[in-house]
Amino acid sequence: MGEKIVDDSVGVHFPEELYKLARKSQPQRLTWFISQVLDEVSQLLEEDLDTVAWDEKKMKDFMSTLNTQLEGTESCVVSKMKKSKRLNLYFKKLRNETLGKMEDEAQAWELIRKEVHKHLKWVDLLASTRL
Repeated sequence: MGEKIVDDSVGVHFPEELYKLARKSQPQRLTWFISQVLDEVSQLLEEDLDTVAWDEKKMKDFMSTLNTQLEGTESCVVSKMKKSKRLNLYFKKLRNETLGKMEDEAQAWELIRKEVHKHLKWVDLLASTRL
């Protein structure tokens, strides 16, 4: 982790419209959306990473930080809300189109890393401008 992000693209359209909708929502709903994104990213990265040449310590630290952020956002939400089915479907498609179909697993993980990077940038933007 931390090296240059690959230039290739994944065959799944990034759900920018969901982030735009979340930006317009109430703070409680926005926090819930951010929590769902962090949870989806965490689940995605808990897959088998044996073929990845990422630094293990950096990955462990990243996952620890991600889980801390997830717990923090979940603690801010008073009641459970309905998860975004479209966001969940996006992450399922991302997993299937990369890890499920690509022969080169290392390349698939690099594409996933690129997508995760985009999500974290959007989450940061949402949190810094709305919360």
